[in-house]
Amino acid sequence: MKISKFFIIIITIAPAFGQDGGVPGALLNYGMTPRSIAIGKAFTGLADDQEAVYYNPAGLTQLLEHNIKSSYLSLYGAQLGYLGYALPTRRFGTFGVGVIYYAADDIDSRDEMNNPYGSYRFTQNCVIISYAYQPVIPLGIGTNLKVITSKVAQYGAIGMGGDLGIFLFPRRNFRIGLTCQNILGPKLTHYQRTEDFPLTFRFGGSLKLYQGRATIVLDVVKNILSYTRVEPHVGVEFIPLSSNFILRGGIDRNFLNAGMGLRNEWRRFSAGLDYSIELHYASSYLLPYRHKIGLYINFGGFRTWVEATPKQFSPTPGRKENVAWLDLHYTTKRKIKRWQLLIKNGYGEIVRTYSGWDDPPLRLSWDGLDDVGRVVADGKYFYELLLIDERGETLKHADFLVRVATLGPAGEIEFVPQE
Repeated sequence: MKISKFFIIIITIAPAFGQDGGVPGALLNYGMTPRSIAIGKAFTGLADDQEAVYYNPAGLTQLLEHNIKSSYLSLYGAQLGYLGYALPTRRFGTFGVGVIYYAADDIDSRDEMNNPYGSYRFTQNCVIISYAYQPVIPLGIGTNLKVITSKVAQYGAIGMGGDLGIFLFPRRNFRIGLTCQNILGPKLTHYQRTEDFPLTFRFGGSLKLYQGRATIVLDVVKNILSYTRVEPHVGVEFIPLSSNFILRGGIDRNFLNAGMGLRNEWRRFSAGLDYSIELHYASSYLLPYRHKIGLYINFGGFRTWVEATPKQFSPTPGRKENVAWLDLHYTTKRKIKRWQLLIKNGYGEIVRTYSGWDDPPLRLSWDGLDDVGRVVADGKYFYELLLIDERGETLKHADFLVRVATLGPAGEIEFVPQE
């Protein structure tokens, strides 16, 4: 007896992607990393990391560093994994690639008389190759080529398709994204039964508030199938205190999501760990909650930082080490139009400002005085370096700079013993 394709497809797809009711291509409308899942899968109008290849390839134009992302999820007895990489360049746009792996074992099957027919394995893999370019300041465009392989029991299939994305920057803190997914496929044929991935439209926006510490995101998703509904997705990302800790929350028509992120930044690279949890409120929480973890690394690309020599000095006349030399390092996409270097005390107050037009000097000196010529207090001092290029895009980095420890002038003290 032949395995019933109807039962195979329903049993395989529905448990894994219940929010889509077994719609073909559900794997491409779910969410791959904890960050996007935690904010309700509302990423089309944000798309500011490597996962833009999944939601909106045009968002890759925002990237300034090489970005590697990976994640893993145990999905109702199945495994869902993701690995991606993005490469920004100075002249040729941004390139990206994403690999999705999904597998489910020991799935019960039925014959055409609905009798048990043993178990089988289902796998589906997808490779996404992306390219994005910014022809003018407020507009980015991007495209995907997708190759999908699928195997249901002994039946295998392969298909290809594409996506087209647009990203708009109407204001510095407000962005809009639009994606048309599954253009001209993919189509997967398993033993004379064909799955057509429906044409899907995603529209989203993001708004950054409080100097970028809070981000509100909204997506609206709809495919062309008449029996499916418009899917809203809403989320928020918030940095409460330290920039190393991020809180996230979101909701869609099936899941209530939450998550957090930890990250640390060094001069030449940064790394982070993300976590998300999904609660299926549409089933009155009968379905078990799901955890997802992910890692990411940013390195190389376009970045800037400052190195101070020495790391501690005393702004006292007559001493050898009474000046801190500040070496500025930077690699930018475009020619620099304006720059600013701020030196701040431990309370975040600005004590010294350097600024100028065109490229900043490679070395500056700080004599330990503030902007009005007074010697600063002892303690740790930090910097914030901001570069603005000819298109108005900014590159910024902040870190520890130097410690100030006031000492008296060098000399000798003669002690005369008393008789």
